[in-house]
Amino acid sequence: MLILKLRSFFFGYLRVVVHGAYTEKFLNLAIACHIPLWELARADGRAVFCVDLDSFFELRHLARRTGCRLRIERKAGLPFFCNRLLRRRGMVAGLAFFLVSLYVLSSFVLFITVEGNEKLETDYILKLAGEAGAYRGLLKERLDPDAVANRMLIAEPKLEWVGLQLEGTRLIIEVVEAKQPELEPQGPANLVAAKDGLVTDVLVIMGEARVKPGDTVRRGQVLIEGVLRPETPWGEPSAGKEPIPVRARGEVIARVWYEGYGEASLIDTIRVRTGKRISSWTLLVDGQPVLKVGRSTVSYRDYDREIVSTRLLERILRFPVELVTETCYEVYLEKREISRDEAFALAARRAKTLAELQLPAGETVEAEQLTESETGSPDTVAVRCILETSENIAVPEFKNNGGEN
Repeated sequence: MLILKLRSFFFGYLRVVVHGAYTEKFLNLAIACHIPLWELARADGRAVFCVDLDSFFELRHLARRTGCRLRIERKAGLPFFCNRLLRRRGMVAGLAFFLVSLYVLSSFVLFITVEGNEKLETDYILKLAGEAGAYRGLLKERLDPDAVANRMLIAEPKLEWVGLQLEGTRLIIEVVEAKQPELEPQGPANLVAAKDGLVTDVLVIMGEARVKPGDTVRRGQVLIEGVLRPETPWGEPSAGKEPIPVRARGEVIARVWYEGYGEASLIDTIRVRTGKRISSWTLLVDGQPVLKVGRSTVSYRDYDREIVSTRLLERILRFPVELVTETCYEVYLEKREISRDEAFALAARRAKTLAELQLPAGETVEAEQLTESETGSPDTVAVRCILETSENIAVPEFKNNGGEN
């Protein structure tokens, strides 16, 4: 049967409907004459089947003998497809021209983008790249990424690294600018509290401590003063001499708390798909839309959107061609009740997430506290999350010329 279908595809076949009072006799005669029929179906005094193109003319004689009528429902196979193409020579020529143009254009650099620049202007980097041998309209085979990158680094000392990457007809120039070392301020300075906390340890390297373990400090409060008092040879403070301003150095470890707040309703809303959907297809050539088929507006009140991108002709064309399928599924909102424990857990997760967002990078949580808060609604559960860390809260605050903070 597979060989028969393949032969019929290459030589053409017809899907035929036969009507009449003697359709069964017609089919028996066709089988007796060794005429191949497939996909045969009978209903309501008629029969539907597929037959190859050459055998159809023999069926016409059998139809006259049995008084049946034949009607061609569909023509299929390679000959009919080629015939349709011949009747649409303009469309075929346009499609061929389009594919050839894509193939030719895919050999050139048509677009150039710059990534990673902060202080240097994009136009300036494009000019540097052009002078180094990377410009729009360049044949991709003539592009030497390493040589272009080296020339750009030599021409501009402010560039620390340059990388060139080809994606279809788009050339991406990635740059890393050289970082200028920041000059550290000089002069006398105090160490002050960067945030509120409870002091647990004080280490003074230079200066005089103004707090001790167990003290509660506020943001901006002086922790270690940047002064050095003269001493006698016996280690006692020297009377009558002014303190010497210095830059305070040391660490002040404190317990710091971060708070987050979250709510959750006892009535949860879930999205249920109805089965209806709307799809649209967009053909992208090098990231630019050239053809869109399907609805552009969505009439559903509530819907979920899914986007799937498929690369086309990836092995044939170096030009990036994508088919983007966008499907919108209609949904309705269904409400369901959840237990108070589930709502508390959901609110706690939200509160903890907000508290963790405030944590400095690298700090670890030493203690966690969850407490339920009162709300004005009986259907809402509120939770406060407090995270405790132990961190150095001392930051320098430089003095002005007058000696004041």
